[in-house]
Amino acid sequence: MTHQMNQTIYVEILILGFENLSDYKIPLFVLLLIIYTCTCIENLLVIFLVNKSLHLHSPMYFLISNLLFCELVYTTNLVPLMLHDILLGRGVISHLGCVIQLNVLGGVSDVESFLLTLMSYDRYLAICKPLRYSALIHNRLCLYLLILFWLFSFLSVAVVFYLLINLKFCGPVNIDHFHCDFTALLSMACSDISVLMIYVLVISITLTVRPFLLIILSYIFIIIAIFRIKSSSGRQKAFSTCSSHLLVVTLYFGTLFSLYVMPRSSHYLQLYKGLSFVYFAMTPLLNPIIYTLRNQDIHKAMKMTISEVKQYCTTKIH
Repeated sequence: MTHQMNQTIYVEILILGFENLSDYKIPLFVLLLIIYTCTCIENLLVIFLVNKSLHLHSPMYFLISNLLFCELVYTTNLVPLMLHDILLGRGVISHLGCVIQLNVLGGVSDVESFLLTLMSYDRYLAICKPLRYSALIHNRLCLYLLILFWLFSFLSVAVVFYLLINLKFCGPVNIDHFHCDFTALLSMACSDISVLMIYVLVISITLTVRPFLLIILSYIFIIIAIFRIKSSSGRQKAFSTCSSHLLVVTLYFGTLFSLYVMPRSSHYLQLYKGLSFVYFAMTPLLNPIIYTLRNQDIHKAMKMTISEVKQYCTTKIH
C-alpha cells in the first residue's frame, strides 16, 4: 500500500460475487466444474476433428474451429479462478491480474466478433454467389485475416491496458461480481477516466457494433436470396446452411448487448450477474453443440475417428 498525492493506491481487489452464495458453494462449484469440463471437451473435440479430417478443411470449418478456440480461451480466463473463489466464498486478485483478465476478455471478444462477421460473409457467398465461392474465400485468405484480427484486437486493448494499469483508487476496491467487472472497476477510480471512456466507446463501436451491422447486412442479402429460390426444399436447404451460425450470432450478440444496456443499479445487479454467467459460461458450452448437433460432416468425422481408434485398439490387443 503506497501514498501519493493524498490518494491510497490499493493493489488488491476483492471479488465479492460469491459471498451471498456461501450456503450453495459446493453445488455451485460442482455445477461450474461440470460446465467447464464439458466446455473444454466439446471445444477441443471439434477443433481436433476439423484439423484431422480432410473433408472439413474448408473456410467455414476453419472459422468454426478458431471461434471455438476463442471460446476456450475466454472461459479458461475466468472459470478456474472462479472455482477457487467459490470455495473461499470471495476472491482476491491484484490490480495487474484484474487488468490482464479484462484485456484478455476484451481482445478475445473482439476476435470473436470479427470471426462471426467473416462467417456470415462465408454464408453469404455460399448462398448468393455459389459459383464464385472458392475464388472469393479460401483457407489461406481466412488465415491471413485471422492473423490481422488478433493483431488489431490486441493492439487495441494494449491501449486499454496502459490506461487501466495507471488507475488510482481512493479506497478499497470491492467488486460485487464473479470476476473483474470493467464498469465496477472504473466506478471506484479516483483518476480521470474520460480518455479511457472515450477510447473504449470508439473501440466498442468499431469492433462490436460495426461487425454486428455487417452481419445484419449479410443476412438481409441471404434472406432475399433464399426467398428467390422457387422450390421449398431448396429454400429449406439454403436456410439450413446458415441456421446454426444465425443461432450463435443471436446468442452471442443478444447476451452481449443486454449486458451493455443493463442498468448497473442494485435492483438489476443479480440479473446482470446472471446474464454475465450465461455469456462467459453457457455460450462456450452451447456453441459446439449448436454447430455439431445436425452437422453431418462433423458426425462423419466423428464416426471415422471412432472407427480408427477401435481399429488401433484391436491391432494392439492382437
